[in-house]
Amino acid sequence: MGKPVIITGASRGIGRVIAIDLAHRGFDLLLVARGEVSLLAVRDECAAAGAKAAACILDITNSDAGPALRDAALESVGPPWGLVNNAGMSESAPLAKTDDELLQRHLELNFLAPMRLMRAIVPRMVENQGGRVVNLLSTAALAGYPYVSAYAASKHALLGATRSLAREYAKKGVTFNAVCPGYVHTEMFARTIANIAGKTGLDEVQAEEKLKQLSPQQRVFEPEEVSHAVAFLLSEGAFGITGQALSIDGGEIEH
Repeated sequence: MGKPVIITGASRGIGRVIAIDLAHRGFDLLLVARGEVSLLAVRDECAAAGAKAAACILDITNSDAGPALRDAALESVGPPWGLVNNAGMSESAPLAKTDDELLQRHLELNFLAPMRLMRAIVPRMVENQGGRVVNLLSTAALAGYPYVSAYAASKHALLGATRSLAREYAKKGVTFNAVCPGYVHTEMFARTIANIAGKTGLDEVQAEEKLKQLSPQQRVFEPEEVSHAVAFLLSEGAFGITGQALSIDGGEIEH
């Protein structure tokens, strides 16, 4: 039996690729998302890869999502070894249109929900004498970009919590790390390109070229690159790595 890992936002995008990658690596998986049809399809893909995989249809912004997810893990795949906080959102707006509702949406999903999940699940990892938490962030957790102040602030907040919790649990066998990709080829990226094209008059090829220039490698990254980093941080061999922000950005952010 593999080590049980919980993945939020597992029904599409980076979360789906992480799930399938971990399934092939022998982890047991509890997959979490709001969309039932797409989530069950990913669960079936993971099971076909040989993993023990279960699905939990859950809105993680609910105040009781942490205990609900902890209990679902214990019932379906066993005491969690890993928690991958992947679910997130991104909306762009200039400051004048960054209203309280926009701020709250970002904070609820990108910061408060992962905090609640960690609060419920990490003590169970300690009882089980070890575990790994990997928070999926963004280069926006490490730098500022125009028109995404709400998004960047929510990601900065979770990075600060990641670093603090790494020290808090350093002697308790649980590590906390962040993976911070630049732009990645996903459905969310496609929406970003369409949004830029609609607002600037660029076509979608030109819009993508503009974003490629942010990275010294001048490219958009693949979700598999992110999943490989996550898998490493979940491994036994990564025990000495905690409180770190691993950038997948072709050298854009210099630590």
